[in-house]
Amino acid sequence: MSGTYYLFWLLVPTVLAIVSAHPAVLVVVVVAVVARRWLPDPIQYLRHAGRVRSLQSQIELNAANAVARTQLAEIWLDRRRPRRAIPLLEQALERDRDSAELKYLLGLARLRAGDAEGSLEPLSEALAKDQRVRYGSAYLAIGDALVATSKLEDAIEAYERYLKINTSSLEAYAKLATARERKGDQAGARMARAQAMDTWRVLPRFQRRKQLFWWLKLKLFG
Repeated sequence: MSGTYYLFWLLVPTVLAIVSAHPAVLVVVVVAVVARRWLPDPIQYLRHAGRVRSLQSQIELNAANAVARTQLAEIWLDRRRPRRAIPLLEQALERDRDSAELKYLLGLARLRAGDAEGSLEPLSEALAKDQRVRYGSAYLAIGDALVATSKLEDAIEAYERYLKINTSSLEAYAKLATARERKGDQAGARMARAQAMDTWRVLPRFQRRKQLFWWLKLKLFG
């Protein structure tokens, strides 16, 4: 999650609440934490506006430009418009069928569009090609898809594999804790949350900014 999201939806309301002496403004912070998946990042939106127009023009001029399609798809993913990303990624894959990264992005787009079942195939194919694609992020995404399709045991394994690649991910620890809890492993859930807090204590400042949402979620909701 972009640091600008935190700046706009979390830090700004907190400062306003302090300055204005109206604690009710902090409700925005709670809403931002709960609705992170749906709330846009206004700063990112403005930053990408010109780039979107440029990439769309490139695609119109050259229908075979898979790079432009991929870059535009990633912008739509950043903007939480996964359904716009899906056809672009499918078209890019027609040009490069062996790309682990494109398969990962397509799986991620389908997952974010609400098609967890449909995301499993491209994510599995991405992992078969390269387990470390995007620093193992395909494991994190497929874990989410497996949770959504009630395959908790497989989801737990996916999160654990991701944490072997990215040991500093509070998101993965939080999701692992939730999956273990749903599976009935309360001790395992507590261990994952404790590991998340231990990880937070040793994170450098820039990493704390990036992972602030997951720290807040762990602190507020467990």
